[in-house]
Amino acid sequence: MNRSLKEQLKVWKQDHMAVKQEKQKNKKRRREHFTDSELRSLMGMDRPIYSRGRGGAIRQK
Repeated sequence: MNRSLKEQLKVWKQDHMAVKQEKQKNKKRRREHFTDSELRSLMGMDRPIYSRGRGGAIRQK
């Protein structure tokens, strides 16, 4: 009448894996939408640009 612990674990694992696979099927990946200003900051376009001038001084362009 009572199942052994090993048999119970087998049944639980089968049920658990079925539920886990269903959850994975239902997941949808969301796309991120960035604004132009966010893309510029991510690419580093808004940062100041420095260059070396005559005499080794660093100047901002």
